[in-house]
Amino acid sequence: MEVVGIAGAGTMGSAISALFANAGYEVVLYDISVEALERARKRNEREHLLELEKVELKKRDRLEIKYTTHFLDLKDCDFLLESIKEDLSLKIEFFKKAKEVCRKAIFATNTSSYMPSEISEGANVNVFLFHFSNPPIEMPLVEISGKGDTSKYVEYARKIGKSPVVLRKQCRGAVLNRMLCALGVSLGYALKIASPYEIDASVKLFGMKYGVFEIFDRIGLDVSLDVLRSLKEAYPRFSSEFIEDVLQQFVDSGKLGKKSGEGFYRWLGEEVVSEKAENYIDITLMLAVVVNEALRIVEEGIADRETVNEVWKLATQYPNGVFDIAEIVGYKNLADQLKRAYQETGAEIFRPSRGFELLFG
Repeated sequence: MEVVGIAGAGTMGSAISALFANAGYEVVLYDISVEALERARKRNEREHLLELEKVELKKRDRLEIKYTTHFLDLKDCDFLLESIKEDLSLKIEFFKKAKEVCRKAIFATNTSSYMPSEISEGANVNVFLFHFSNPPIEMPLVEISGKGDTSKYVEYARKIGKSPVVLRKQCRGAVLNRMLCALGVSLGYALKIASPYEIDASVKLFGMKYGVFEIFDRIGLDVSLDVLRSLKEAYPRFSSEFIEDVLQQFVDSGKLGKKSGEGFYRWLGEEVVSEKAENYIDITLMLAVVVNEALRIVEEGIADRETVNEVWKLATQYPNGVFDIAEIVGYKNLADQLKRAYQETGAEIFRPSRGFELLFG
């Protein structure tokens, strides 16, 4: 039986450990915090089993997982996936240690914002991206990229019931989080005319399963803030003091989203407490920003249009990909929205990409 190690017993790591244990792997869940491991154990004993059953992946009534604070317990791993705090230096230090202990393992990171090559170069060991969308049990997407043969990583993803998408090149944020981050930055302008609940209700009216602020709550507002700051380093257009300040206020007050019971929404376990929306808003500009970033991703050779479409569908459970949405709404309409917003605000997030410029000048 292959041994899979998961490092980090937070929201993502605990759910990922459940996926691998459910698939029949021998799983070791490592964290430096006894408290985090105990919370993970409780989630894996009930909550995650219910989630697995809900998405028709459940294969067993009990998840056999070893919970440990001892790094040496990872030594026999065949596959080691890191899902610790979104801090590049911590990830590099983790893999420096892992390469000395885990002699036969292949390595991967669930990083939301860094390139695996940044970790690989810092730790002097080959690390692949193996990125889940949130919530990881429910959402089928796993983004994969890295230097070398991806086949074993694709195999792992499929065996746990996921749909792997292999990217052509690496970039910070991969495909999904670049689009989500662009959307998040644009929300700073939407919040000037509508509440988070009105924005989310409008997004759901369009057919999305979750609202944008609900997604941020599910990810964790602390993680969302870390991701925004990391991606801003690579893409200055993602600068937004307003959104950063909003997220920082939530984090400072301990309101981290679902995992703390309150963020933009209040949460009862896995269930969000719905808030009434007084009005609906036009979300065309938000869609335009997502399509704009998707065009940049294609231009840079990170993924082709079909792959970007697939990422969006798998991560949102929406029947149409981002470029399908563009066809429905109309590229000209989206381009006009971007140009108008850019002229009014000067915000780089609204500057039309080369793809839009080529289409409409």
